[in-house]
Amino acid sequence: MKKTALGILRQVCSFCLLLLVFFPIVTHGEETALNFHVTPEFPESQVAGSNSYFDLNLAAGKTEKLALKVQNTSSKPIQIQITAHTAYTNVHGVVEYGKDALEPDSSLSYSLDQLIDASDVIELAGNETKTISVPLHMPKESFEGFLAGGLRISEVKEEQETTSTDEGVAIKNEFAYIVGVVVTNSRDSVQPDLDLLDVFADQLNYRNVISARIQNYTPTFVNRLAVEATVQRVGEEDILYQASEEMMQMAPNSNFNFPISLNGDRFQSGEYLLTLKATSGEDEWEWKRTFKIEADEARALNHRDVTIAPETNWWLISGIVLLAFLLGIVLYRMIQKRQT
Repeated sequence: MKKTALGILRQVCSFCLLLLVFFPIVTHGEETALNFHVTPEFPESQVAGSNSYFDLNLAAGKTEKLALKVQNTSSKPIQIQITAHTAYTNVHGVVEYGKDALEPDSSLSYSLDQLIDASDVIELAGNETKTISVPLHMPKESFEGFLAGGLRISEVKEEQETTSTDEGVAIKNEFAYIVGVVVTNSRDSVQPDLDLLDVFADQLNYRNVISARIQNYTPTFVNRLAVEATVQRVGEEDILYQASEEMMQMAPNSNFNFPISLNGDRFQSGEYLLTLKATSGEDEWEWKRTFKIEADEARALNHRDVTIAPETNWWLISGIVLLAFLLGIVLYRMIQKRQT
């Protein structure tokens, strides 16, 4: 199976996040640079060798302060806010540390964002530096594996009005750093395990795909994840669609929808068979799962796919032509009657 440009991009992103490198994420607006700089200050509970993100080993029930030195690099005052987030796996097989999943995985016992107190809006004068601490409260009961997430340090901007050719558009600019946070009660290893939760007709960026929802229900990262998937009609040997990706990563206790593109095809109703294989190191999982696409579901998705031209309704066209023909006959006879 050929690797796409998207697949190469996934590999690069997965490798960077696999190392949990501390990096800024910039949402581009009217400006192109951050007005501040962030440096984490590590507590004694920091695991030796980790110097770019919070990697903490803490006892159950303990509270630890996560300190960040924030420097305003501009001469103007700015406002900063720190928010906590629980790591999840996005549709590209990349772990997100600075956003929240639309819905947490059912296997997640503790959400890191609920264990960290968010900060109020913090004022920084021009060129001022402050150290800001946010408390992390460990669960009272001990747990296995990892809790993972991140601190998002963002500059709060007022809404500004810009004018386009048609109407004014309100744009809220926000610039942010993300610092990873990983905490454990112990460094005992946990064996990763995956499950296939569901297979269904879906869309990604308004394009038809078949989604296979893969779940990591264990409290550990699944690294160097590779997935191969094929789809065929039940009872037929021909492979209709296939997809493969490598170097993906899954967050602890998370799931994501692995997309299998229809490459511009329309959904057709019927019963299908998904064959999926996932590997991570020496671990391997395989599933075969049948699923059904209903006619009304296929019709609705095809209508929303931006790459598919609207289907010609020949019944409607035939009806209009027939109606026009009948009206023509009626008018012709009326004209004949008047002439006689």
